[in-house]
Formats: sequence, C-alpha cells, structure tokens
Amino acid sequence: MRFVFIFLLVGQVCFVFGNDGEQKYFEVSDIQIGLFSSGGFGKNQGKPISGGYTNIFGSLDVLTQSFYGFDFGIGISAVALLHKVKNQDVYSNINNNLIGIGFRINNDEAKDFRYTSDDVVFHTLYFRYSNSWGSLTFGRFPLSLDWVGDYAQGVGVELNKFDHYRIRAGWFDEQAYASPEENVHFGYMNKWYGTYEGYHIQNNYYLDVRFKNESIYWNAYYNYFQSLFNLAGIKANWKLILNDWEFKSMAHYVFVSASSQSQEYCKDPNLSSIAGLACYVPGSMGKVNGYLWEIGERVKYQNWYLSLGYLQNDNKGATNNIAIYADDNPLEYNTVIYGSGSKTSYITLKYEYDGKYFLGLKYGVSWYGTGEGKSSQGQFNALGGIDFSHMNVSVAYVNINDVSGYQNNIARIYLGLKF
Repeated sequence: MRFVFIFLLVGQVCFVFGNDGEQKYFEVSDIQIGLFSSGGFGKNQGKPISGGYTNIFGSLDVLTQSFYGFDFGIGISAVALLHKVKNQDVYSNINNNLIGIGFRINNDEAKDFRYTSDDVVFHTLYFRYSNSWGSLTFGRFPLSLDWVGDYAQGVGVELNKFDHYRIRAGWFDEQAYASPEENVHFGYMNKWYGTYEGYHIQNNYYLDVRFKNESIYWNAYYNYFQSLFNLAGIKANWKLILNDWEFKSMAHYVFVSASSQSQEYCKDPNLSSIAGLACYVPGSMGKVNGYLWEIGERVKYQNWYLSLGYLQNDNKGATNNIAIYADDNPLEYNTVIYGSGSKTSYITLKYEYDGKYFLGLKYGVSWYGTGEGKSSQGQFNALGGIDFSHMNVSVAYVNINDVSGYQNNIARIYLGLKF
C-alpha cells in the first residue's frame, strides 16, 4: 500500500503543477512501473542452493523548468515484495550471517538470488546551474562513467563548451541503486564494505575527458576511491562503415594503485576466510600496483551483431575491488573476472529488429588462480525482449559453472509499462 500511495501522491502533484494553465513548472521526464521476477538454483561444493522472489517496481523522475539557468530534479524508486522463495541453504541469511554476507558482497548474482532491496529510495535530489559552458550539480544525481555508475551523492561539474569534447569532474561520498533487482539506499557501500571489510569509503573523486566524432571515440580518466584504490585509464573506440557492414574496435588499459587486503585484519579471520572476505590493511593505500587491459571487436551486418573480446589482469591482486562502484564486467555475473591473474575470453551474438525487438546470446570463460588453485569459470547468457514506447518486456537466463565446484542457474523476467 505504501508503494501505491507514494506513486499516486507524487504523480498527482506533478500533474497539477504540470497542467496549471499553459505554464508548466514541472516536467515528468520518466515514469515506469513493472513486475519483476527472478529465481535460481544450483550447487556449491555439492550442496544445493536456491532462491528467488517477485516484486513490483516503480520509478519516477521529475524536472523543474529552468529559471535563469537554475533547475531542480527529484527522482524516487519503490519496490513492493510479492513473494519470496523459502530456502534453507548456506546463503539463506545475507543480512546478519557472515557466510551469507560474503556471498552478497562477492557474487553479483546475489541480487537475483536473494531479495536485497529497500522499499523506497530517493535516488535523485539535485540543484543544478547550467550555461553555455556546461553545468554544476549539487546533491544526488545519476552518474555514468567507467567504474562509476548509478546514482551518486556529491558535487559534479560538466564542461561541454568545446566541439566533440566533454569534461566531467566531481566528488561523491555515497552511492545508491534504483532497479527492479536492486533498489538500495545511499550508504549501501559504506555499510557492507566498511563494516565487514574495514574500508573507509567517504571521499571519492573522478575526472573524465571524452572526445567523440563520427569515427573515433576515446576517453581518459582518473578515479580516487578512498582506502580502495586510485586508477587511471584510457579507452579508445574506432568505427568503420562499409555499406551494410559496420566494424568497431575497442582497446582499454587501466593502471591501478590499490590498498592491501588481509583476512588477519578482519574481526573474525577464520570465519572471514570461509566467507571469502578480505579486509583493508590500514595505511596500505597505494601499496599494490597493477593493471587491467581489454580489447574487443564488433561486426554488424544489417540487424546482426557479432562481438569478440579478451580481458586480462595483473597477478598482484590490484584489480580485486575495481568493480565496487560500477561493474563494467562484459559477463555481468562472472565472479572472478577481476581476480588476480585472471584471463577472460567472451563472444556475443545479437539480433535486433526495428529498434523494438532483440535477442542475444553470450558465452565467456575465465581462467584464474595459480598452482593447485588453478580453475576456470564459464558463463552462458541468453536475453530476449521487446521495447515499445510505452511497454517493455525482457527475459533472461544465466548459467554459471565454476570448475572449483560452484554452479548456478538464474532466470529473470520483467514486464514494464512506461508513461
């Protein structure tokens, strides 16, 4: 009931102000509501694991009319749980049990396997000034960069005065998510990584310079995430079009200077080792230096896409936490792709029709570990759906198979309406 009440109330307010004569003070930039369901089953070291849930998700974004360059934005998302699968496996408790918490932190599929969402999240609440040079934003705002995503709470500056260039810089202290499978409040990162792995995540800075024209797109960036790591990267894309054929090449290199991790610094070293958690070593920021590089090639012919890619990390463990703020993982659920010394290859086949119908298949495998700990993890993804102006439907299936003894199968469906 709270879910319905909030959306009716905010929607009515926006309708009244947005239709007051001919003067529109507010504009609803995005509103959607949908049904989401996800479930999974598998094994971990021979022991069965299972889970899943169904919920209703809604989101609403509102912008004010610009007044002498000033405007204001607000956005909320809400989730109502309809059903949750009962389970008694080792990961049943992901809120208070350290084993379950380790699964939640280390496995991206946890959000589809267990219900982790908050009821209501005010993900956007900002004050912005814009002119011909760019904009300055204070508050909570959407942010999409390499390794930084979703919604940030802080200050952001954007310069777009110069043709083909866009420069963004800023600071943030907290992050939130607003999606059907993960609707979580600001401070989520601080709670989990601070409480259970000892990190002090309060001051984070970013700088991103991008250039784009008809055939070339590149960006250079620097990120500082307190007690986690510094990273500097450059990413380049080249595009060539020949009649019905389109070729796109990508190269990405990231230098990472991270902090050290050790289970000895955890509150319960033995249990943390079982849970797969490693804690921050105080004063070690910048002590572990390494890299990540990735190359990719995409070929498009009419409505068909074929992509190949390869990603490799250093063997020092510098990239272990690189996906904390935004997962650029080409395989989404792969749990070892950024691990020490990991090497990953992947291939994607995709079909689109009329910009409304799509079907995609992807397979990738990571080789990781050293000596007796060498292993591999394969992942198969299948995704299909439709995307109309006022309705979207998507279905997905994911299979994860790790030679070390972890297997999982996950199915998802989303039925949504857009207004």
